[in-house]
Amino acid sequence: MIVIPFFNNATQVVPNCKTYPKHKTALSIMVFYHHWLKWFGDEDLVAKNTLEKVMIEWGLEKKALKSAFNLKGEKIKNATIIGLTRTSTVVWVWQGYFHKISETSLMHELVHVMLRAKNGHGDADHEGNIHSGWTTEHSALIYEAKEMLRSFDI
Repeated sequence: MIVIPFFNNATQVVPNCKTYPKHKTALSIMVFYHHWLKWFGDEDLVAKNTLEKVMIEWGLEKKALKSAFNLKGEKIKNATIIGLTRTSTVVWVWQGYFHKISETSLMHELVHVMLRAKNGHGDADHEGNIHSGWTTEHSALIYEAKEMLRSFDI
């Protein structure tokens, strides 16, 4: 377990020490928070305080689930996933191709964490109609944050 700098209790678990150096992970979380503030604000500091204690588990292999939802809210059976929000502050993220955080589902999973902190649930069906919370603005935030990370080559 590696402590992520600039965040009080944020950590990451990596397959090896060269995978996602802690300063790149810290910058990625900062970029996410910057975009969260732009899109949704954080007057009560719930988002900031949640990110202070996030734990990211980087996985080597994709995972299989019996069922999941796609971004449109459609149920998928026997899904292969690349990210999972395990608890209110713990996420699992497949390491992706080329070891670039911008090419992983980290930003996506952090949205689930933020929604859980704000609404009490992470909105598993995304833009679907079963749960409320996830909007097209959340999806746009992810896109913008990933584009910024790509500009830093992260």
